[in-house]
Amino acid sequence: MGSPKQKSTYYTSEKIAYARRNIAKYEWARRMKDAAVQEAESFMANGMEFLWKSVTPQTLPRGIRVHMELGSPVTGAQFLKEYGTYGWQGNPLTEPWKLTDPSSGFTFPTNDFGAYYESGLDEHGIFRKGLADPRYLVNELYPDKGASWGVDDGFGWIDEEGQKWTFIAYYNHWYLWYGAGALFPKALKAFREAYLYTGEMKYAAPGIVLLDRIADVYPDMDSSVYKWDDCYANSHGLTGKGKAIGCIWEPGLVWEFIAAYDAFFPAMEDPNVAAFLSDKASRYRLSNPKNSPHDVRRNSEDGIVRQVFPSIKEGQIRGNFGMHQRALAMAAVVLDDPEASKEWVEWILSTGGLVYEPELRVTGGNVLSTLVDEVDRDGFGNEASPTYNTIWLDQSKAVAEILEQIDPASDSNLYRHVKFKKFFDSRYPLIVHRNYTPTIGDTGKSGNPLIIGTRAEYILAYEKYKEPVYAQYAHFLNGSRIEGIQGSIFSEDPEQITRDIASVIEEHGPMKFPSRHLSGYGFVSLSEETDDKKEDSMRGLWMYYGRNTGHGHRDTLNIGLHAFGMDLMPDNGYPETADYAPKRLQWVHNTISHNTVVVNESKQNESWVGIPHHYDGESMVKLIDVEAPRVYPLTTLYRRTVAFIRADDTHSYAVDIFRVKGGQNHHYSFHGGEGEVSVTGLNLQKQATGTYAGPDIAFIGKIGETAKNYQGSGFQHLYNVERDDAPSDSFSVDWAIKDTWGVRGKEDSASVHLRLTMLGQVHEAAIADGQPPQVPGNPKSLKYMIAKRSGEQLESRFLSVIEPYKNNRFIESIESVPIIALNGHHTADSETAAVKIVLRSGRTDYVVNSIHPDVRYKVDDKFDFQGFFGVISEMDGGYTYGYLNDGVMLSKADGTGIRRDKGRIEGKITDFTKEISFHNTLQIEIDGGTDHDIHKGQWIFVKNNGKRNAAYEIKSAVKRSETSWELGIGDITLIRGYRNPNDFAEGFVYDVQENDSFTIPIIEEYAGSRK
Repeated sequence: MGSPKQKSTYYTSEKIAYARRNIAKYEWARRMKDAAVQEAESFMANGMEFLWKSVTPQTLPRGIRVHMELGSPVTGAQFLKEYGTYGWQGNPLTEPWKLTDPSSGFTFPTNDFGAYYESGLDEHGIFRKGLADPRYLVNELYPDKGASWGVDDGFGWIDEEGQKWTFIAYYNHWYLWYGAGALFPKALKAFREAYLYTGEMKYAAPGIVLLDRIADVYPDMDSSVYKWDDCYANSHGLTGKGKAIGCIWEPGLVWEFIAAYDAFFPAMEDPNVAAFLSDKASRYRLSNPKNSPHDVRRNSEDGIVRQVFPSIKEGQIRGNFGMHQRALAMAAVVLDDPEASKEWVEWILSTGGLVYEPELRVTGGNVLSTLVDEVDRDGFGNEASPTYNTIWLDQSKAVAEILEQIDPASDSNLYRHVKFKKFFDSRYPLIVHRNYTPTIGDTGKSGNPLIIGTRAEYILAYEKYKEPVYAQYAHFLNGSRIEGIQGSIFSEDPEQITRDIASVIEEHGPMKFPSRHLSGYGFVSLSEETDDKKEDSMRGLWMYYGRNTGHGHRDTLNIGLHAFGMDLMPDNGYPETADYAPKRLQWVHNTISHNTVVVNESKQNESWVGIPHHYDGESMVKLIDVEAPRVYPLTTLYRRTVAFIRADDTHSYAVDIFRVKGGQNHHYSFHGGEGEVSVTGLNLQKQATGTYAGPDIAFIGKIGETAKNYQGSGFQHLYNVERDDAPSDSFSVDWAIKDTWGVRGKEDSASVHLRLTMLGQVHEAAIADGQPPQVPGNPKSLKYMIAKRSGEQLESRFLSVIEPYKNNRFIESIESVPIIALNGHHTADSETAAVKIVLRSGRTDYVVNSIHPDVRYKVDDKFDFQGFFGVISEMDGGYTYGYLNDGVMLSKADGTGIRRDKGRIEGKITDFTKEISFHNTLQIEIDGGTDHDIHKGQWIFVKNNGKRNAAYEIKSAVKRSETSWELGIGDITLIRGYRNPNDFAEGFVYDVQENDSFTIPIIEEYAGSRK
């Protein structure tokens, strides 16, 4: 190995000087210092000898699995629901080597493992099971249960039923090496910060001792020898790889070690530290004598920093995108070796990844190709789950910070890459109702309020890009206050950002959460937010049509709705376990558990993103229309159109039109929040036994397939079934929504309802219970309504009205009305829809839709319609509102209403931005010209090859001639990926091409009496 570096390179002397000056100047900085000192003092109380001896060598296994039933007065499922997946409690400072079952109070292991461990240390201070004294393997805590009950020798205890309990492995993982209460990373961080903030050697010394001992044992660590099947369940992405812990979480752990080495670097000159460590080296016959500061530094450098690169390449340190790259970037800047550091940075940027042949290895950091190939144009990684996607920014911003520090002007500076910048745009656009991030995929819990993103992230984003929205979101995340916003304690002027953000809020106002459409990610919110911000007047509907793989669910075209402060249609959220557990893959991830349609009793196929055809988030009628052709290849149409229509300042209702062509049976699945349901128009008969899969199939019964490859219906997870095998053509299901998460305070949440009225023929309707993940806070069950249609070459149009209300309904009646094609045309019933909705206010809305916008129809024998979507409102004998999207006619015979020559602007793409850029344009040629201007806020839908969609919001429009325009689409790139990720010079693949056709639907609405 090379010689140790000459100075601290991450925690530079300049940064440290700023921090100490800020502590003297600002109260918030003093509080940070005081908190670090207080925590450091708590770890110092046990002394350096305790810290040195606490470091466990690799011959003691690490794991996270402990069964939940032992000695508990509750079942395993109840334990999981009340205390969480990792609910066992421990404290390495006060009760070393012990775990407590919080439900029963029992402590494990029941033997004196500390004495047993001490007796098994060899001449190098390494635990050897063969040396350990077996007299310490006796149950001392509960002798009445037998001498061997609950005894753990470090490798688990097998009870009388043959179950293995890994108490010490669990303790070793969660209370020593990794976790919120883990001694080593927590103590190192406390010592590091206390030393940086104060410069006092008393905080550095114990940190150096702890770090040095970790460096002694870290090179030989290999968690792969402890197998998942033996109950050592580390997080390793099913590769089995890891070092101190599983490879997924290892990058975060080693980052703490490297940061500590850099911080403690100058303090390693202290002769007392070297004397202590030299004594240990001599006593335990260590290869490094540690007689000098040089030797002490070399031990940490060789034992930790230089271990990172080979361990990453071997897959022992490898997490989600950004994790191991962050660890290696930190190692590169801290090592400060001209040759090695340069090699590591180049590797971080180079194309590569995890490969299995001829053996498992990682071939490159893959940062640049991942940004271009995997991160969509809206800034989301391939995780689908919003919370998993946050990891990509959480980790890669540290990579960006370090690479910028190394060379701010080079292409390795990620802040100069538009896809990296878009990471910051992947938080706030998802928020609905100001308090909720939809629980898409493995995200959150079933209906809990959830906001993603941190104040620090958006302070950083504003500092780098100066976009007002980042300042507004930082302000929002800070409780909509300026107080408490400041830069890093290591900044030269940390309160400059305070002044800057205050100016933004004064000029632009606080954060707003309007409707959003993220066509790259596949998400739409249709939101109503009044200026008074009263909670009961805010409401929003969302649809997800993006990736349904990885940490996503097979839920394409899933919808949700928020009103009255609550999530009224909560998704499942995060499963009990993120592995191949049957419940996860048969139910939580399956299509049936979401608000979408199941075809042929099977899970959806994998899909990147659907194809939107229409969107309007601004009008009184908010609209989204998306097709998903890839989720069920046997279908020729799988398309959902949802309108969210404002009834008054407090209420909106949704009209949901889901069309499916192909297959032999279609199941429309819909569920509300926790609460009882009542029905109108259904004659339900209770099914005495079994599940929705059948009376002979038990709840979570055997399925004949492994969970890993399961593509079935998941119907066996629906229980307490009631059916009507001949429902009427109009029926309603009403959920009395319970305030599961206590968001309405003392108000009676039972007054909040969600009502679904289904119109049209279905062959069966059923009500059943479905169980969300049983984790703390989640409901025990949710009520599902399943509407089924069956037949050969089946065509279905599921038409429903979704009505959130409080206390009393605002809708008087809902009915289908006739829609008849004119001029000799014929269209199938499934291709049109017309609904009459009478509001209690006296207003009557007619809502009409056709997927044949070139056909003219007569609606309810009252008015003519030609277009895609229309709404016309009557009150007091006159027409008070009209809305037409992608159409030419919505009017009475006397001409009252909307009539125009064109419903859309059509043409071809002639050119577009072909490089990675923050400013992207489309050059278009319009067919035959148009009298309609193209303007900011419209959407252009390009018909491309269908592999991904090409739908873009127009941010600017410049007319170049009578038929040609230049459309700006901002920082939304048109690049799909590299042609060859191993040779960037070969250029890109694009989402559009010259001569691709496009449409820009024209939207028109009017308000006011038109008699």
